[in-house]
Amino acid sequence: MLNPMRKIPGRLLMVLGVLAAGLPGARGAQFTLFKSVWGDVVVATDVTREGRAVAPPTLDQPVYYRGLSLGNKLGNIPGDRLPDVEETNKFVAKVLAQQGYRGARTGVHEPSLFIIIQWGYLDPRIDDLAWFLGYNASRDIGAQTNPTMLGPEVFLRNFRTRTIETVLDCMKEPIYGIIVTAFDYKSWRTDTPIIYWQSRIGLPANGKSMAEAVPTMVLAAGPSIGHESDGPVLHDADSARAGRVELGELKILDVVNDPVKPASQPGSIK
Repeated sequence: MLNPMRKIPGRLLMVLGVLAAGLPGARGAQFTLFKSVWGDVVVATDVTREGRAVAPPTLDQPVYYRGLSLGNKLGNIPGDRLPDVEETNKFVAKVLAQQGYRGARTGVHEPSLFIIIQWGYLDPRIDDLAWFLGYNASRDIGAQTNPTMLGPEVFLRNFRTRTIETVLDCMKEPIYGIIVTAFDYKSWRTDTPIIYWQSRIGLPANGKSMAEAVPTMVLAAGPSIGHESDGPVLHDADSARAGRVELGELKILDVVNDPVKPASQPGSIK
């Protein structure tokens, strides 16, 4: 369950909610014997009781928001190629717009949501990847029931779903992660902010750079961002990679908040 007061270990410690992501670094040669496969992006979304009471957006009936990007807040490793923060923010805004979340404009559309984003590198030796990826042992028929010894559940592990298998594999190695958290706009700066939903997006970091993985992850996860599901959801990263994710060529200023001074309008994505 989503708990804004939860004590999260290591670099997963967040204030009010966040997002993380990364990009594949090495590009393949012109000829390869085997196709480079990234597999699936894992998306886990928690929705609160207050969030369930709000109608989800559509393209015909969008929801307007203001947002804050914390950038690469979850950390990184030396030598990794990091995404450009400004271009990544624009890309995230474009993907959100495709799901019906539109940047509010002063005097035109008043915001009902405040969205915080953050991305970075997560290590299973430090960070709680089970929580991040939405793993629930009670829904895993092969989960170990006795912490000190194996039991009959080992015979059921071949019957696990592909989603469970994918999540368990991701939990073993470092991942790039993104967190997108939506708050009620009127309450987000109060002592009791109301969280509507939080989507966490993960992808194994091996063989990739954060700069290339970030747009791929966001693009693949787009349809699941902000939508509650019965457990983690998988989206094909390779299909997203086949799309167009060169950030510099995107023209999405129409969905980015109006540039204003922070003192007069805090919270715009910048």
